[in-house]
Amino acid sequence: MSSKTIALTFDDLPHPLYTPLLLDLLHREGVRATLFVIGRNALAYPYFVRDMVLEGHELGNHSYTHQRFLTLNLATIQGEVLRTNAVLQRLSGQSIHLIRPPGGRLNSSISRELRDLGMDVVFWTDDPGDYLRFKPETLEARLETRFKPGAIVLLHDNVPETLETLPQFLRYVRARGFSVGSVSALFASPAPVHKP
Repeated sequence: MSSKTIALTFDDLPHPLYTPLLLDLLHREGVRATLFVIGRNALAYPYFVRDMVLEGHELGNHSYTHQRFLTLNLATIQGEVLRTNAVLQRLSGQSIHLIRPPGGRLNSSISRELRDLGMDVVFWTDDPGDYLRFKPETLEARLETRFKPGAIVLLHDNVPETLETLPQFLRYVRARGFSVGSVSALFASPAPVHKP
């Protein structure tokens, strides 16, 4: 893992109004992020999922109905995960192995079930609470004060203040010599350099 990289992640996609704005912003900024997609939303707006793939973003599973896993039995959780994976794989042509459970809470039984399904759970290290709809300057300050090397930043696509704040945050990060990418990019090991 590179200490000069952070991962940008977004939950709850796609949203019919905000996802196109987010994808356009990320395109203009040259950022490829990890996007955690709700299965029923993907089914309702399949063209946005295809756009995510065309833009080179990494897709993750965020359940089918966005119910908290701790409130569900294991059979229902399995259905939520497999149904979402099937939708995303059909739309993207990619195998889905990343998952972020809604609310980010699990117990050992659920963790084991997800592992048995071949899923890698992705939490976060930096949650500025954008869903609380802070003013852009407050959200920017929360992002900057929580920023650290190797961070996995949790944001949402359906928060206008996030879209307004993101370019300033990216400038802040890049001015400090950091690159911004997906979760997989964060954990990719750089190839060793051998000199003769």
